[in-house]
Amino acid sequence: MTDLNAQPYHRIQTEQGRYYFAAGLALMLSSVAFRLGAPAAGVTLLAAFPLLLVLARYEVLVFDGTHLRRRGPYAWWQARMLGGTTSLPLAQLELSITEVVHLPLTLARYRFRTILVGNGFEAVLFSNTAGYAPFVTAVFSAVDESKLDFHSRAWLQYGAPPPLTAIADALDDQHLAQFPAVLLRRTANHFTLTGRLRLAQRYFRQAYGRDRGNPHLLCEMGYFFRRFALAEHPRWQLRAAACLRLAARLARHEPHLLERIGEAYCELFDFARAERCFRKALELNRQLFRAYAGLAELAFRDGQLARVAHFYYAAAHSTSDPALRRRAQSEARYYERLSQDDDYLEAEVRRITWLHHIRQMRTMAGGIFFVAWLVVGLTGARFPDVQDIGLALMGSSGLAWLGLSCSLHWQRRRSALPETVT
Repeated sequence: MTDLNAQPYHRIQTEQGRYYFAAGLALMLSSVAFRLGAPAAGVTLLAAFPLLLVLARYEVLVFDGTHLRRRGPYAWWQARMLGGTTSLPLAQLELSITEVVHLPLTLARYRFRTILVGNGFEAVLFSNTAGYAPFVTAVFSAVDESKLDFHSRAWLQYGAPPPLTAIADALDDQHLAQFPAVLLRRTANHFTLTGRLRLAQRYFRQAYGRDRGNPHLLCEMGYFFRRFALAEHPRWQLRAAACLRLAARLARHEPHLLERIGEAYCELFDFARAERCFRKALELNRQLFRAYAGLAELAFRDGQLARVAHFYYAAAHSTSDPALRRRAQSEARYYERLSQDDDYLEAEVRRITWLHHIRQMRTMAGGIFFVAWLVVGLTGARFPDVQDIGLALMGSSGLAWLGLSCSLHWQRRRSALPETVT
């Protein structure tokens, strides 16, 4: 008998890159061990290669309706050895950040990366992972909308395939004219999320022809043309800006939509118009958390740390959600201390500068490891000298990557706030 009160249960694989890197490192070290005349170590490391690939399938993020939980060998090691947080009640989720990651050398051109953050917990998901859409839809539907950015809301609203998806390629403009604009708009947004941009363009064109005065549709078209410009040609950026300007004009009495348009302008680096949208939204509704947070980000870009703290304090007062209030107050105290304490500011500048260098060096180490792995794989035993150099580079870059990853883990933590100066 089905339990009608049963909580939804979703799971998705995560942290796969760590296992793939460890598997590659084990394979490289096994080659080194065989060359050094240590067959036992070589066999052990060679056996670790498929084992790590199998273990990667068990590194998952689970959502049971009330909690997010990371499970798997790496989650266990992180909790036991590093003291990390691997479980989070959904009520304590502070932010969902869904970003576009560009993949210039692939057919898809981009994918989405979703970061779920709260109370020391962090999970990273990618849209090309099996089960991504139902997982994020279930999570996003259970949290306050103020915790979701535009792309997170888009996955919540349009992540599920609409009825036209299966036959979308076969429909010409004459057939599309028979469908309501709402369905065309939903289909276009779904294709934007899944990377089928040419098809999305057709459906947006049909939807706009039937519903020209809809500011919500224009805002979504602005985001679409932003994606299209990055995938096809920069000239489409002008179309994105035009859509957002018209959307802002038509949405002058819709504060929530103005808030979203302000976030869209930030993606286009049009910070003056973004600020106007955020301020207009707050004139209509003083309880918009994301509008205050947007103004804080703009103030930070201008180096006005005291104003950043002011806007985050205002954001904390604008929400009744405990997790959002806690995060806003934490950010406000942090930037307030930066604006008041020069020694603390200098320490944070050094930390952030070093963090930036670590990320660059880790990226370089990962790239060297990959190139060396290709060299070793292509040369085989025909060029032993080249293969020896490749193995040496794999070993040194792999160890460097591991060391830099550990440094990155510790350097990401902000310096402890000193006692309040009276």
